[in-house]
Amino acid sequence: MTQESSLTTQNTLMRIRQVKEATGISTSQIYRLMAKGLFPTPIHPLGSRISAWIESEVQNWIADQIEKHRK
Repeated sequence: MTQESSLTTQNTLMRIRQVKEATGISTSQIYRLMAKGLFPTPIHPLGSRISAWIESEVQNWIADQIEKHRK
């Protein structure tokens, strides 16, 4: 991966639909995990009513889950 494509991936924002598709978990479960500090929190880039997750944080969370369950 080039530095440019790496930066693009790190800075890509995901809406809840994309987060659900990537993780395979429901919206309510995502928010439960966030409340416990076990899932990345969203940012509000376009206003207080719009939430988006940083793709690299979600992908890192997925990788951590895989690693935990492979031990």
